[in-house]
Amino acid sequence: MSQSLFRCLFAVIALLVLAGCSKPETPQQVAEAFWQAVAENDADAVAELSTLSSPDDFDGFRKDWTGIEPSYGRVVIDEREATVVTRLPPEYGKEGEHQELITFLIKEAETWQVDYDRTEDALLRPSMFGNLMGELNKLGEKLSSSFASSSDDIEASMNEFARNFEAYSAEVERKTRDAVEDFGALMQQAIEKLQESINEALEQGEQATPEDRVILEQASRSLSKEVESLEEPTMETLAQASRTLAETGERFTQLSTQTYNRYKDDWEAQLEEIRAETNAFFADLRESLTAEG
Repeated sequence: MSQSLFRCLFAVIALLVLAGCSKPETPQQVAEAFWQAVAENDADAVAELSTLSSPDDFDGFRKDWTGIEPSYGRVVIDEREATVVTRLPPEYGKEGEHQELITFLIKEAETWQVDYDRTEDALLRPSMFGNLMGELNKLGEKLSSSFASSSDDIEASMNEFARNFEAYSAEVERKTRDAVEDFGALMQQAIEKLQESINEALEQGEQATPEDRVILEQASRSLSKEVESLEEPTMETLAQASRTLAETGERFTQLSTQTYNRYKDDWEAQLEEIRAETNAFFADLRESLTAEG
C-alpha cells in the first residue's frame, strides 16, 4: 500500500472516529442537536434525534425556526426521563420576551431522544400553571397600581415568580400530584386570609357606600367558593382560583377611594403574603429538583 494511500485511509478513519465521538449523548447535547436540526429544517435529523416516527411528519412546529439559537438551563434526569429548560430568543416569544419551555427526553435502548409529542405540547399549549401565575401577576398589577412606591418591589417580585413558574411548569406537571397538593394548600390559605380581610372590612365599614358593600360581599362569596374547591385541588381548580383572585383585584379597583384607602394596607399585606409563600414554594421546588438531578 503506498504511503499516500495509507495517509488517505488514516484520514478517513480519523474522520469516522471523530464523527462517532461527536454524536450527542447527554440530554443537553441531544436537546441542542435537536433544536439545531429544527433551525436548519432538517427533518431527517429531527426524526433521528427524537421519537418522531417519520421525517415526513415534521411540520416545524407550525413556525419558521430558521437560524434560531436557543440557550439552555437546568437539566433534570430522572432515571429514563429527562428535561432541559430551553429558552427561545425574544423574536420567538410573546411581546418580544424570551420564551422558556421544557424539552422532554426519554432514554430508549440506552440512547437519549427528544420526546417529540411532549415537547410539542410544551411549545404550542401554554401550561395551566403558567396561566395560573399569569393571573396572579395580573392581580399584582391591579393592586400595585394604587399602592405606594413600595409596591414596585412587589410587582417586580410577582413578575419574577411568574417567569420562574413558567420555566418550571412542565417539570411540575411531571410531578403533578405533589405540586398540585402543595401549591393548592398555599393558594387556599392565601385566599382564606384575603377573604377574612374583606369580611373585616364589611363588619367595620359602617361608612362604606351601598355600592362598596355589594362589591365586597360579591368578592367574599367568590373567594369562599374557591376555598371549598381547593379542599381537593386539581390543576383546573387552581386555574379557576387564580381567575377569581384576578377578579377580586378588579373589584377592589371599583371601590370608592375612601373605602379602598382605608383597607389597602391589609390587602397589600395579603399580596405580600402570596408573594412570600410563592417564594417558599419555588425554593422547595428547586431543592427537590436539584436533589433528583
